[in-house]
Amino acid sequence: MKIPPSSGHQRGATLMIALMLLALILLLGAATTSLLLLEERAARNHREHAQARLAAQAALEDACDDIRERRSIDPDQFSTALGCRSDAAGAGLCLGKHERSGWEPGQLHGPQAISATYGQFTGRRFRAAPCMAAPRYLIERLPPAPAKESGKASPEEPSAALHRISAVGYGRHGAVAALQALVQWPASRAGAMASCPLLAWRPLYLPNPE
Repeated sequence: MKIPPSSGHQRGATLMIALMLLALILLLGAATTSLLLLEERAARNHREHAQARLAAQAALEDACDDIRERRSIDPDQFSTALGCRSDAAGAGLCLGKHERSGWEPGQLHGPQAISATYGQFTGRRFRAAPCMAAPRYLIERLPPAPAKESGKASPEEPSAALHRISAVGYGRHGAVAALQALVQWPASRAGAMASCPLLAWRPLYLPNPE
């Protein structure tokens, strides 16, 4: 008479295979959850920095209105040395050079900042969440650009006014973005201009003030 083979070994192998499959499913689930959390964090950081960048762009526009309509920024308002004014009426006004800034990072952004806040001189209101600070800006008066050989201005013709605007905006959870733009106003312009004549702009890196 034949003795039937024992099925205990088969049941043990089936149990091990089931446990291995269960562990693999758990690992895949944990990896998927981790990837989803990383994607959600990256999307949140992108949104917060986009908010800060938009705030910095708003500060650039506000600074242009400040130059165009509110304050007459000319070299007579500054000393001959590079630097920024610290009085309330001259908040955010600096004297610089093309190759060198007339301000320090802590004057634009940080607890000791002397830059102008959004709407301080234009009367605008910045709508943001209570936890977000209003953007700030500095306006540098620059010497006239060197005239090109092909288009020199006559001595009687006034040179165009050059300004370099540095703006910083803030987003949620400490997000910071800074932009810098070069603005050239025509020497003789009649009435208010429709838009800010930006020559160029670039992102600006600011060190951590803390």
